[in-house]
Amino acid sequence: MNKKIILSSFASLFFLSQAANAEIKIGQGSLTFNASVASQYITRGIDQNKDSATPSVGADFTIPAGEFNLYVGAWVSGSDINLGASQERDYYLGVNKAFGITTLDIGYITYNYPSVTDKSLNNAEYYAKLTVAPEKKPYTFGIAYYLDDTNGVKSSSGVKSDKDYYEVNATYDFGVAQGLISYGVFDNDTKTTTVSLSKELIGVGFTLSYINAQQDNTAVSQINKDRDYVTLTAKKVF
Repeated sequence: MNKKIILSSFASLFFLSQAANAEIKIGQGSLTFNASVASQYITRGIDQNKDSATPSVGADFTIPAGEFNLYVGAWVSGSDINLGASQERDYYLGVNKAFGITTLDIGYITYNYPSVTDKSLNNAEYYAKLTVAPEKKPYTFGIAYYLDDTNGVKSSSGVKSDKDYYEVNATYDFGVAQGLISYGVFDNDTKTTTVSLSKELIGVGFTLSYINAQQDNTAVSQINKDRDYVTLTAKKVF
């Protein structure tokens, strides 16, 4: 990986951490922005950018909608997972609502690779997340389900397969840092265990993660062997 890219990206985030909060009020809603850099871009145990340092930026707009909170957002990242891709652009829309100690989040997300010639590589999902956060307790529990909305995803050999994703996770606040452990199953592709610690320093959130990805041994798997990663991510919301 390019150490100069990592250092310059982290330096940019340190600069942003000194900037005033740029949250913009629009009626009853609010618009926020985020920027991050990761030593590697790993999703569901799959390397998305050839083991390279990866910057990303995003924006989110939230507004009350009756008893729910409505949100819409966009996120752009470097990506080299698909042939001809240099960038990934995600767009999402959803609603969430708290029911006592439980929060329900449902929505729709699309993943787009504008520079690829094969547009079938673009894909989308419906998702539902449930998080339980007992009041005054240092822990949370969560489950998530992502339903493929593209009639399966093609492998490099042209084989299609369902690509739903399931995850269970838990967090614990140790005081000095926030811990997270999760286990996810990406149908016909990977089974991924993630253990991470997060800490905010000078306005920037840092996350150190260990990721173990087990190949599902199918024709459409995007990894050809089991892999382990150790990644560092820095993120600033402003």
